Amino acid sequence: MKIWLVAILILSGCSSKKKDKAFQESFETPPKTDLEVQVTAPVKLLEKFEVEKIETPASPSVKSTPVKSPKVTIKTKPKPAPVVIKEAPSRKFPEGYPDNLRQINDKAEKVWKLYNSSHTINEKIYLDIHYLGMTVGKIMVTNLGKKLINGKEVWHLHSRFKSAPFYSNIYELDDTVDTYVTTDEFLSIRYSLIQRESKQDVDDLQLHDRDQLKTFWFYKQKKSDGTVKNKEKKNFIPYYSIDPFSVLFFFQGLPLKNGDVYEIPLINKAKILILKAQVEGREEIDTEDKKDVKAIRVHATTQYTGETLKSGDIYLWFSDDKERRLLKAQAKIKIGSVTADIVDGK
Repeated sequence: MKIWLVAILILSGCSSKKKDKAFQESFETPPKTDLEVQVTAPVKLLEKFEVEKIETPASPSVKSTPVKSPKVTIKTKPKPAPVVIKEAPSRKFPEGYPDNLRQINDKAEKVWKLYNSSHTINEKIYLDIHYLGMTVGKIMVTNLGKKLINGKEVWHLHSRFKSAPFYSNIYELDDTVDTYVTTDEFLSIRYSLIQRESKQDVDDLQLHDRDQLKTFWFYKQKKSDGTVKNKEKKNFIPYYSIDPFSVLFFFQGLPLKNGDVYEIPLINKAKILILKAQVEGREEIDTEDKKDVKAIRVHATTQYTGETLKSGDIYLWFSDDKERRLLKAQAKIKIGSVTADIVDGK
């Protein structure tokens, strides 16, 4: 199952349980290796998806505020403007666009209409990963704020996951995910996964062009013996779609009413994965640092177009408040199940 949680869980291996504050603090130290994704892709395409910072007015001691125009126009006799309800413009699909993706898009559009932006910037969530009764690693998840891609404002969503200190002596893992989604419609634009491990380095870059309704996937795997494998692929995508990691943040903006069912198209490696999520209800759960936390339980299953995955279901628990923080996640894999539990959020 190629969604964020299981991707992390499968990568994690296993180790002895060890709560180490220094380990958590190590997430503040940049990885030893370069964080730039190392793939070969067309220069013009990379330029179109280049990430830029948003320049804001600097002030030494005062919080920056939007710049006001010096020109002021005063209307002496204001008249109430008529209410005009704008309908969404009819979407023009490119030549050769598959009919099944049109149907997926129509269904997904209903879900996106329910979405309201509700995100906290720079809050860091830490989760411990447990497998077979042992803590195998830790994940940090955060929203790094707004950036620009091709003149479009986007959220920069970031995650880093590392193997636990004990297990790093056997197999070291330090991986990062960076994804960028539009702030207005929450559509994925750019996704990268960088895996730096003892036996391999993996660079995975996915660029989602909403003008062409196409995804471009570039992949490089370098093994410890020096062999290198490169892959690339392009394919059509639904307009309303996101990547496997940002779906966690997408849930924060959905109503999540008991009984709600959402079908969300995910893009991964030039394939379309349908995530079907059902809100099963409210309950109280225990986390590693708190008891009786009010939570919303979501049951998620995945399906490729025409192919059901065999790797099991995923359960997600979000805080039952306006923040909707991820508290816990659980997934079955071939041997047993893997759980992620929140240990700190600041």
